[in-house]
Amino acid sequence: MRPVMRLIFALCAMFLLSAPAHAAEGRHALVIGNSAYDRKPLKNPVNDARDMAAALERLGFDVLLRTDVGQRNMEEAIRDFGVKLKGGGVGIFYYAGHGIQVNGANYLVPIGARLASESDARYECVDAGRVLGKMEDAGNELNIVILDACRNNPFASSFRSADQGLARMDAPTGSLVAYATAPNSVASDGGGRNGLYTKHLLKNLNTPGVPIEEVFKRVRIGVMGETGKKQVPWESSSLAGYFYLAGGQPQGQAAVAASQLAAAQAERQRQAQDARLKEYIAGLEAEKRKVEQEKAELLRRRQQLDAEAAQRLKQAQAPQEARLREQLAILEAERRKLEQERQALTEARAKVEKGALSASTAHGAVPDSPPLAAVASRPGKSGIAVSPSAVSDSRPVVEDRAAILARLAGTWRLETEDGLSLPLLVLRPGGDTLYGDVKAGGASPASDMRLTGLAMQDGNLHVRLSEEVRVQRAEDVLRFIGKRFGGVPAERVVECVGYLRVAGKDGIPLFCECAEKGAREPGRRIPGRMVRVAGVR
Repeated sequence: MRPVMRLIFALCAMFLLSAPAHAAEGRHALVIGNSAYDRKPLKNPVNDARDMAAALERLGFDVLLRTDVGQRNMEEAIRDFGVKLKGGGVGIFYYAGHGIQVNGANYLVPIGARLASESDARYECVDAGRVLGKMEDAGNELNIVILDACRNNPFASSFRSADQGLARMDAPTGSLVAYATAPNSVASDGGGRNGLYTKHLLKNLNTPGVPIEEVFKRVRIGVMGETGKKQVPWESSSLAGYFYLAGGQPQGQAAVAASQLAAAQAERQRQAQDARLKEYIAGLEAEKRKVEQEKAELLRRRQQLDAEAAQRLKQAQAPQEARLREQLAILEAERRKLEQERQALTEARAKVEKGALSASTAHGAVPDSPPLAAVASRPGKSGIAVSPSAVSDSRPVVEDRAAILARLAGTWRLETEDGLSLPLLVLRPGGDTLYGDVKAGGASPASDMRLTGLAMQDGNLHVRLSEEVRVQRAEDVLRFIGKRFGGVPAERVVECVGYLRVAGKDGIPLFCECAEKGAREPGRRIPGRMVRVAGVR
């Protein structure tokens, strides 16, 4: 029994060692062919897809075939294909039909697509880049994409771009992308059952011992020979090893030659990729420099505009600032002038008040008098009163105080030599106090004067009369101020001193001095007398 088992194991090992490499790995293929287009239908794509599916099945591929399908069915098939590839192995995507490029992107045109403009491609067609993305996301060992879709664009009249064929797509790592013709070129649909490109692909697909890159090289040689080099198939590969569709390994010199050929192709592709990468980097650097220059120019321009705006603003504000400075200067001059006038007014008033207080002693004949008594009143009566404190130190020596007060009781007319208009003076004793008041009559039948001061000192009677008058003299400071501020009234003061000790039957002699408050000089002294008009009423 043991020899038999050993023989069986040996035969199995020999079979495994001699089997082609693809027998131990999964093989999956998605084949799509679209012919029945509403605009510019094609004769060969459905035949190409069916024949390609049969050839791949013979090579051990699990094939999913779809013909004359719309966008939704195409996308579902691509999604299912990506799920299968996640199990590992080799994947082949084959498409025959119309294909277009828009803004550098390749689109596969499904049956029923409606494209009125280039922007409709992303909604009506299937992005070929999505197929590459699904295959790359699967993470399987090797992927091959074959696009026999470089025929005339059936929607060229609706597109702004005049580009024909498909745009170049770089193959992701571990992938090969094959085109029926060079990028931006148009492929022939063929006159027989199959398109020209697929016909030569089917012819070389089953050749054993030939790497996949060599298969596509032989296809390119056949197509170029048949078209007189008008159609040149193209590939983009990033394969790092060798893959044989039909299995088998080349032996001896053939193997060495194949290895050298593959290495040379890989080196050329690497150099081409390096050149493209360097060109891309150089383009990025140039774009970066351009952006920096534009940024610097924009900054310079903005600074220039800011400076110009600031200058314009300064120029626009200059007249206004000048007017403001002029107005401020005028206001300051007015303020200084008003301050000077106010100071002059204050000095003038102080001078008048000082002259009024010293009027009774200015000429030496009138004895000094104390400040005049303030305004007082009896119940029910008004007037001026001399309080006891105001006259306590000025009581006469010869006469009794009560006798003097009794002698002064009554109504007196104040007469002056120049006929000064003065009201009647009414004096009333009340205990130890002398009350006074004025009333119209005598030389001043309608006088506005009022009694503002009454005092007794050293046997003399001091009387102050005041009235408001409008300043009339042009040289007077108060008149100047009055005109400026609308006519402020001035005050005229008459100070009279009656000499009680020398009183006679003709009356009591007195001197009066008339001055306007705020005048530059005190008034002149006018002699006169106090004449009794009547007794106390």
